[in-house]
Amino acid sequence: MVDARITGGDLATAATGDVETIGGADALFQRALLCMTVPKGSFVYDRSLGAAECVSTVPDKRALVLGEALAKYGNTAVCVTGIRDGVTAVRVTINGESRETEVQRYGDV
Repeated sequence: MVDARITGGDLATAATGDVETIGGADALFQRALLCMTVPKGSFVYDRSLGAAECVSTVPDKRALVLGEALAKYGNTAVCVTGIRDGVTAVRVTINGESRETEVQRYGDV
């Protein structure tokens, strides 16, 4: 899998102006993060993409909502490790490899 690198919500570009690409595990983890940050139903080309809004401060409840956003991807799991000021710290595991990141909801895409 090859994808364009997204940094800070925008496409990352090289010094030449070309869009940076990523592949393999990096692309899979970026896809997972995108699925958890986009409001469900906001992407016009795939209304099933994204996570439902969850205002609960209970980590297990938030993990269920984020896990639902990743349900269609095999060998993928999410564990909430902290919640503060609207930002959710998570550990995402894909194909046995884990990475820690923060999930912050963005607007429609």
